[in-house]
Amino acid sequence: MTDPLEILSVVLSEYADADKWLDAPFEHIKRISNSHVGSVGQDFVKALCDSLGFKCERSDTRRGPWDLRIEGVEFEVKTATEDVGGKFQFNHLRYHRPYDAALCLGVGPDSIYFGLWSKAEVLIGRAGKLASMEKNANASYKLTKGKKDLKPISEFSDALTEFIVEFQK
Repeated sequence: MTDPLEILSVVLSEYADADKWLDAPFEHIKRISNSHVGSVGQDFVKALCDSLGFKCERSDTRRGPWDLRIEGVEFEVKTATEDVGGKFQFNHLRYHRPYDAALCLGVGPDSIYFGLWSKAEVLIGRAGKLASMEKNANASYKLTKGKKDLKPISEFSDALTEFIVEFQK
């Protein structure tokens, strides 16, 4: 009889993550569940905002209508890791939830990118083309972005300040 554990090891080896993640600074993010990737993103943005002096608070619940309130603006935070094609797929953007803006955080093997869009910009397609996450459904969408469509994390403070000022006008 063949060893099922050996068979699974062989099959798994055919589905390994892209080599670009091996020994990369942020390699560990590829070994955690997708729901934890979202939590990592929220915790990172909260810690970054705190370190930069932005007033930032979490939603009362982990499953609330928004994730972080930064300087009074309620953000839905979406985190994605870079895929083999160099893109980020931000999953489960929802129209029906009450939030003010989307903050998308893209984590590459050794880099971090972000994008900021008001909910209105998401709704009218200014953030990009949304694809339904479910066939014949319209409750949850995916937004795919390349690095060129996002900003490097080094620009976060200035971009967030500008976004909040414009949003609150």
